Amino acid sequence: MRLAVFLAALVVGAVLEGRAAEPRSMRADAVRQWRLHVVPLPQKMEIAAEVRLPRERVGVSAPPGNHPAINQAIRELHACVGAGSADEGAFRITLLLGGADALALDAVPNADQAYRILPEPEHAGLRIVARKPVGLFYGTKTLTQLISAKSTDAELCIPVLRVTDWPDMPERGFWGSDSFRHLPWIGSMKLNVVEQIAAVWVDSDGKGQARLKPGREPMIEEGPRYGVLPVPAVLHLEQLSGKGLFEAYPELKSQGGQEGAICYSQPAFVDVLADWIVALGSLPNVSDVDVWMTENLHRKGGCRCEQCRQHDHNVLEVRAILAAWRKAKQRLPDVGLRVLLSEETYGSNPLILAELPKDVKLVYYHSLRTYTAQRREMVYPLLEEYAAQGRWLGVCPQLTGVVGPASPFSGAQFVHYRMKEFVDKQVSGFTAYVIPSLTHARFNVEAAAEWSWNVAGRGTREFALSYAVRHGIEPPELFAEWSEAIGPAAWDLYGSEWPTGERRRSGTPVVEALRTGKLPELGTIRGDVYPHPWGQFRSERQIRDGLADARRALELARRIGRPEIVEESRVIEGYIRSLTALYDLSKILGPDGVAPENRVQAAAAFQEYVAACEQAESSLRAWSRLIAPQLEAPPGSRYWQVAEVLKRTVREMRALATESLAVPDGQNVHNVY
Repeated sequence: MRLAVFLAALVVGAVLEGRAAEPRSMRADAVRQWRLHVVPLPQKMEIAAEVRLPRERVGVSAPPGNHPAINQAIRELHACVGAGSADEGAFRITLLLGGADALALDAVPNADQAYRILPEPEHAGLRIVARKPVGLFYGTKTLTQLISAKSTDAELCIPVLRVTDWPDMPERGFWGSDSFRHLPWIGSMKLNVVEQIAAVWVDSDGKGQARLKPGREPMIEEGPRYGVLPVPAVLHLEQLSGKGLFEAYPELKSQGGQEGAICYSQPAFVDVLADWIVALGSLPNVSDVDVWMTENLHRKGGCRCEQCRQHDHNVLEVRAILAAWRKAKQRLPDVGLRVLLSEETYGSNPLILAELPKDVKLVYYHSLRTYTAQRREMVYPLLEEYAAQGRWLGVCPQLTGVVGPASPFSGAQFVHYRMKEFVDKQVSGFTAYVIPSLTHARFNVEAAAEWSWNVAGRGTREFALSYAVRHGIEPPELFAEWSEAIGPAAWDLYGSEWPTGERRRSGTPVVEALRTGKLPELGTIRGDVYPHPWGQFRSERQIRDGLADARRALELARRIGRPEIVEESRVIEGYIRSLTALYDLSKILGPDGVAPENRVQAAAAFQEYVAACEQAESSLRAWSRLIAPQLEAPPGSRYWQVAEVLKRTVREMRALATESLAVPDGQNVHNVY
């Protein structure tokens, strides 16, 4: 309301000719159109006017110094507006670090990343003001996104605006995948962390050695230009076989327990880990090293030597990590430490948290509880209380439908739900796992950037509309409608791990469970972590409503006409059709097969299941090749796991149909296939 009154009270259009401005009116819907071109949406933005002028009439002024982020901001401003002079009479864009205009930023959250954009009197220019260089870079990104929206080769269209902006969450980024290859894009979205597993080993002298893996160098060389913090990580500590550790120090091999576990009662590991922390912490632009605690001991436990068996092995491990960090700080005083939890530590997390000093950053990871698309909160009370005490807490979620294989998922509602929880619970940062590559989840990556920066800014429809406008998807309103239809349906499917949970085989395969009458009830989540096949579907009505939404999304996709959107829609529609057919079969198929009066209905359901899975498999492969045409994934690779699952379940369901629909003489009731 305040913005509407402000705009109504202003003459909000201007054309700059020389030094004179000729006012013209701008409707409120024109202001809304401007807002669609910027992501993430600033916390406070008021657009009062726009000016149009030749490129040569714009100049750029910047503070002295040689900071990578400021240099990049200047380069991008010049690329956007040209390299005109800042002589008197020109429209001047001025970058200011500190000063009186920056004092207001002291009161906003995460002020070191905050910025202001302020108009000069008489529409003569704009000032971008920040406390720190990265804030100037972020302010420049906002302005260049807006200027690029309506400008031409000959003429610039520049909004005259007033912005005060800051991120809701201090750290926002990714670990793994190909994130180190996308630094300009990551920075443009105001995402600011890239973490990668480092190469670590022990040399012939027993010294720990560490470096970035080949190809990851851009994260330390180019990251600072885009405001991106590089974080090298030491892999899960039970996965160090082949690194020379046990060859140099055989006494570190656990006595009993899981192969690869370390005996933390022996002191040698502390020195080796300290060497690794120093080596990685000494890399350019690195401030923190992340050490990943043991991930999975497969219920065999850790070392069972006389000393170790007296303690919780996770507590021994975190104490060794802290001892190594303290030794590292003797050589490298400013090196920071992050500690990543895991499913192995889950039961010991209260004990681990009690060991951590306040200057250590904690990251919550659990392969079954953070790598999930379930519609349930991720940060549980122990960690929520930890963050509420002002402690640094990160979290490691997935932004895709499934971790590993290619899986289309444009889930604005899912991403907003995740980011809102993190912001509400005062999480300090997230490092999402997005594979096979960030470009496979472009929509969700940008959604995470949007709502980790400004969770209360746009709704899901408005974000989708902005995405369509920025990516040239026509008509954008139809894309927003498509996003609202497909997002919730896909979220319920991926949250139920359908059909992706068939990869895991953690329980009875659905076709076997169908045959034996052991399919779980709707809404069942086994062991609190396994939702397969329909844990997010609480009722038959929800399944059928989801199918209606998926069909509507497919029709909208065909009207939009973009092949990748059509194929994604066919995948999701195929998934939920197959799940609906499975549910229909569960009501009429028993251990003794199908009753004669139900055979026609069963035959139709079998046929629907097979056709839906075949559609999903075909479209999944087509979508993948449209999204990543450069990727030549071999047939048996993880990339194609879901497609292979679909092929397998079709074979299994065909066999069950033949068995269940057989008449007494052994012939099928009719040739469905």
